[in-house]
Amino acid sequence: MTGKHNLIQESEYLFEHFFELSPDLLCIAGFDGFFKKINPAVSKILGYTNEELFSKPINEFIYVDDQEITAKFREEITKNTPLLNFENRYLTKSGEIIWLSWTSMPIESEKLVYAIAKNITHNKKH
Repeated sequence: MTGKHNLIQESEYLFEHFFELSPDLLCIAGFDGFFKKINPAVSKILGYTNEELFSKPINEFIYVDDQEITAKFREEITKNTPLLNFENRYLTKSGEIIWLSWTSMPIESEKLVYAIAKNITHNKKH
């Protein structure tokens, strides 16, 4: 058995499934500070609709005490510096504070940031 029958051509992979099914928050954000594309986990965890999340600057969803430090790190991202394991707090629509740990990779030529966040709130409540 050669295994050829089990091979899937790379073009046949449905990468959208990877994006849609991830329990982690997957985001594409512009250097302008707005979400451009998000996976369902973002609205599920934060409690906002996609329309709400796209209509306001990302900074408005960040817990007020973390807005200034987050803005400083976001500025570094726009200078093509990746952001690894950055933790900050977001405020859900219901008023709950959640902790997220971000890995964010800038694509300067596109003026976009590709980011993944894990909800680490359970680690912070000990």
